[in-house]
Amino acid sequence: MKREQEPIRKPASGKKNALTKGSLFLLRLNIILCFVSLALFYSCTIRPEEYWIAGFAGFLIPPSLFFLLVFFFYWLYRKAFFSLFSGLTLLLGIRFIQATIGLHFFQTETCGNLKVMSFNAKTFGGMDKEKQGKNEICTDMVKKFLATKADVICIQEMFDHPKSSIFNVVQRLKKGGYKYIYFSKSGTMRWGASVGVAICSRYPILSKSVIRKKEGSNNQIIRAKIDVDGQQVIIVNMHLQSIFLKEEELNSTTIKKNAWNNIKEIALKLKIGYQARTRQIDLLLASTLDEEIPVIICGDMNDTPYSNAYLRLRDSYQNAFEEKGRGFGITYNGKLPFLRIDNQFANSKLKVTRFMVNRNIAGSDHFATEACYKILSSE
Repeated sequence: MKREQEPIRKPASGKKNALTKGSLFLLRLNIILCFVSLALFYSCTIRPEEYWIAGFAGFLIPPSLFFLLVFFFYWLYRKAFFSLFSGLTLLLGIRFIQATIGLHFFQTETCGNLKVMSFNAKTFGGMDKEKQGKNEICTDMVKKFLATKADVICIQEMFDHPKSSIFNVVQRLKKGGYKYIYFSKSGTMRWGASVGVAICSRYPILSKSVIRKKEGSNNQIIRAKIDVDGQQVIIVNMHLQSIFLKEEELNSTTIKKNAWNNIKEIALKLKIGYQARTRQIDLLLASTLDEEIPVIICGDMNDTPYSNAYLRLRDSYQNAFEEKGRGFGITYNGKLPFLRIDNQFANSKLKVTRFMVNRNIAGSDHFATEACYKILSSE
């Protein structure tokens, strides 16, 4: 008897590892995201005077990095080859990842030669009607300044009223060991109180100068040369252009009342801020780049780590958070989340040994930054 032939089985439709329609859609979305992310990375290098809308790219970079990471791990599990799209894009944006999160969770090095604290004190409550006369705010701030045992304190939105028993900040700091104080005043009120920026040092100040100052504005950049046990070090305190954007302006209810006009007003404030900070960075770099001695730049940038201003400073100096920071390093103590707008930078004559965000000083809408530096031998 003839053996009956077994029926030939037709192969299943499609390949075993073929992508579903849903996965193909995600792949296309992933590729689009990669191109958009690269465009955003490039936009941050454009000076706002040339194309100010590029300044808004900084707001979109954190979510783009997040979704690139999600796609990377999704394809790594689903089909590893396609994870290359997100992986390579993340690699090209590595500087933005380094600026976003610090992975230095264990800091074992000693502090070094110099410890610097920088803090936007929001006038120690002296210009806030709700806080005026409340002795504990100013007193507590100064007490916690001294507790940091920093060698140098850079204060933005400094406030001093010599005749007041509450807001005589300069006198209190001098009693606490900061004998050398350079207070550049933006203005003095009728009652004798002054606002501005200050560099307070335990070490002698050899020289001091203004890099940028505009009458009637509290946004200044000042510098002082100090003598650290025979080694000269330049300290720069910067308070870059404020946006003057109130938190209530970002409230959805406020925006809805007159949406188009409110959005235009917010965009205009951001535009002015982007362009002004770029010019201020020009002045700062011109004043410091040629220095052959250690330089530390710190203060309130009023800008994110994805801005043109930040990247230009980062291209010339090491950032203390990126070198030794941990977590997200958030320094804005307000309703807008995840903002790191206060920074410390140093040139190659210094090694960053420690960095932290001090969240223990109450009374301001900022957190303080503290960094330790080791002066490297010039030999």
